[in-house]
Amino acid sequence: MPCINHHNPTHLHPTCPRQVFQEAEKNAPSIIFIDEVDSIAPKRDKTQGEVERRIVSQLLTLMDGLKSRAHVIVIAATNRPNSIDAALRRFGRFDREIDIGVPDETGRLEVMR
Repeated sequence: MPCINHHNPTHLHPTCPRQVFQEAEKNAPSIIFIDEVDSIAPKRDKTQGEVERRIVSQLLTLMDGLKSRAHVIVIAATNRPNSIDAALRRFGRFDREIDIGVPDETGRLEVMR
């Protein structure tokens, strides 16, 4: 089954995280990058759908299993860190955070060049 629903690409198939982690492990050393992690792993108490809760739970389980797979690194990005499930921010999962603030006027000009 494909990871992404091609009729609605913003929705993941529930088996997608497992498939991605299995592929990364098979091709280790690997880096898994999850952009906008808040969209697939919102706070479980704020989600309304069972599929979203299952994806968050599956992601937590998969990340816990990474301790024995030291050659797979998971990196995620979000502009809403307080919207992701708190369990993802615990030690052993996403336990290191780098805050990249909004650039100042000079920095914005550099980006435009």
